[in-house]
Amino acid sequence: MDKILFCNTAWMDFYKGKFNDSMTGGGKHIETQGWGNEMYNFLPIKGKYYGYVRVSKDRSINLNRLGAIGNVEKLDNVLIVWTAKHPDIGGTYIIGWYKNATVYRYYQEPAKSLNRKWQNFSIGYCTTAKLSDAKLLAKDERILKIPRGPEGMGQTNIWYGDSNEAFVEKAKKYIYEGKMPITKNKNTRKTVAWQPDPLIRLKVEEKAVKHVIKYYEKIGFDVDSVEKDNIGWDLTAVKEKIKLKLEVKGLSGKEIVTEMTPNELKNLEADKNNYRLCIVTEALTKPMLRVFAYSEENGKWTSEDDITIKFEKIISARIYGE
Repeated sequence: MDKILFCNTAWMDFYKGKFNDSMTGGGKHIETQGWGNEMYNFLPIKGKYYGYVRVSKDRSINLNRLGAIGNVEKLDNVLIVWTAKHPDIGGTYIIGWYKNATVYRYYQEPAKSLNRKWQNFSIGYCTTAKLSDAKLLAKDERILKIPRGPEGMGQTNIWYGDSNEAFVEKAKKYIYEGKMPITKNKNTRKTVAWQPDPLIRLKVEEKAVKHVIKYYEKIGFDVDSVEKDNIGWDLTAVKEKIKLKLEVKGLSGKEIVTEMTPNELKNLEADKNNYRLCIVTEALTKPMLRVFAYSEENGKWTSEDDITIKFEKIISARIYGE
């Protein structure tokens, strides 16, 4: 079996610091102190990520269970799979990974040059990886559930994966090949009727909606079109207890500039936590989807690649002849 280590942490959206990102779960320290070392797990520092997981009292990771010989201090080329408990539906899910990572047997104090501090505390780490070898999943993409108990992760935050080889292979195929077995909800998706239209604007919108449907179905959601219902969003995406309202905006260019109707804006403001603004740029040539979700912590709408959008309300007028 290849070297793989599952590390359970608190749930965050971005793991780049606590100022703009809340932490849920993760143990008593986070509950009482409001912070934990893992809050910097995906903060780029000099071309690397420095990851932390809370382990045993002596802060050691058993490298020998990963194939190390003797009492070496570190081990290279390990796949680190980061997991966290979902704050809305429960259960532990994969939230990201480090490929080709270096894992240290003991907790590492950060060098001063890394500037890893929170208030007066140094933020140490247990593993490192190059930025190019790591990925943090957007919160709607965190769909692969970790088994718990005798054939999965136990009470500790470390799991070596040796009790469930079948799941480990499933996780590897997802991480390395993008292969994810999907369990569909009981209700089936309604088919979306498309009407051909010669206008480029309508073609852009059609391509954008198809792109968003494909994305959410790939990550395990059932998607229904409600475009003709005029209820304030275009698609409804459902997975287990999660029900998202997806408003789709298709753009022909790269620049993110679009508009919302008063009805769309009203519904966005009424249910921010379950509303997603899905903007597809270059929809007819090289579609690029960015999903903007609202953060209660900083009051901003941010995409998975850390782009923030702003809303500017405008006043319109009806013009008619007398």
